[in-house]
Amino acid sequence: MPRIRGESKTAEILTLEDAVKKYMKNGIQVAYSGFTGFNRNPVAFAWETARQGIKDLHVIDRHGSCCTWILNAVNAIKIYETDWMGWGEMAGKLDVNLNRSYLQGKVILEDYSHGAMAMRFLAGAVGAPFIPYYAPLGSDLYDVKYDALGKAGLRTGKNPKIAKKKFIQMEEPFWGDGDVVLLPSAKPDLAVIHVAQAGDKGTAKWRGVGTIDKEISFACDKVVVIAEEIVPEAEMRKLPEANQIPYFTVDAIVECPWGAFPSAVPFYYDYDAPFMRGMDAASRNETDMKKWVDEWIFGPKNWEDFLVKLGSKKLLDLRADSVTGYSTRMMRGKKPAPRMKMALSVARSGY
Repeated sequence: MPRIRGESKTAEILTLEDAVKKYMKNGIQVAYSGFTGFNRNPVAFAWETARQGIKDLHVIDRHGSCCTWILNAVNAIKIYETDWMGWGEMAGKLDVNLNRSYLQGKVILEDYSHGAMAMRFLAGAVGAPFIPYYAPLGSDLYDVKYDALGKAGLRTGKNPKIAKKKFIQMEEPFWGDGDVVLLPSAKPDLAVIHVAQAGDKGTAKWRGVGTIDKEISFACDKVVVIAEEIVPEAEMRKLPEANQIPYFTVDAIVECPWGAFPSAVPFYYDYDAPFMRGMDAASRNETDMKKWVDEWIFGPKNWEDFLVKLGSKKLLDLRADSVTGYSTRMMRGKKPAPRMKMALSVARSGY
C-alpha cells in the first residue's frame, strides 16, 4: 500500500523524559539526525532512552553517532542497519561496543553504503517503495551472501518495517543503460532530529551540515524534534527559506539546551573531542565501560544535572562564536583557534 499522509499534525511540547516515555518503545525502528558523532546528534534523547531501559531497538541510520554509541553501551540495539560501524572520527572511529556485541551475536548488522542509505531515506521521504541506484553495482554489500536480515529469517513480510529483499538487481527497462540496483525505501517508526531552533508549532531549522535530516523527517511515521530553543512560530516565518522541517511533519518538540553534547550544534556550541575520546577509552574495557555508564548515564538525576557535572568552564569553552559558528576558546591541537580580525566576507574576497 502507498503511504499517504493525512491531515497535518499538531506538535506537542514535552519534557525530555515524557517524550522518550511516549514515543520510544521496545523494538521500535528509529533514525537519528546529525553527521557522524560530531554534528547535531540528539544525544540527550538517546541518553534518556538508555536510562528508561528501552531495549531491542531497530536502528536504521545514515552512520553511527554518539546516540548509537550510548545505546550500544547499554546493549539496547538488536538490529542495526547502517553505512558505518564507527561513531566519531577523532574518537577511535570504530564503535567498540557495537563490535563487541556483533562478535557475540547480540546485534544483527545490515550494511549499506553511504549513498545507498541516503537514497533509501529519499525514497521513504517521497513515498516511493524503492529507488534505483547505480553505485551498488559490483559491491559485495549487495550480494545475497551478505544479507544479514535475510539470514536471520526476518525478510518474511511479517514485519512491515523490514523489506522482503535487501536489493534487486535488474536490467534498466527504459533507456538501455544496463543493470541497475533497486533499493527498498527506509520508513522507520520514529525520527529524532536535533535542531538549533524550533517554532512552538514544530517548524525547525539548523545551520551547517544537514546531511539527510530533512529526508529522515519526511520518511518516518513520527517525528520528535529536540531544539536548543523554542521560539514563537511567527519568528520562523521571518526567513521561511531558512527552515528545513515543516511543522506538519512534527509530532513533538522538546526544548533541551546542550542536548547534542558532546556533538556540536553550529553557532551554539562546538563538539567536545576530549570527552568523546574518554568515551572511546572506556569502551575498550568492559569494567571501565560499566563505570562510565554508571557515572555518566545513570549517575545524574536528569540532563540538567548531567550539564552541572560537566561544569560551567567546559560549557563556556565550547560556546560557539557568533560569526564563525565554532568555539574560539577550546584547544585545537596545541593552541586555541585564532580569533577573527575581519569579517569573513572581507577575508574571503580580499576587499
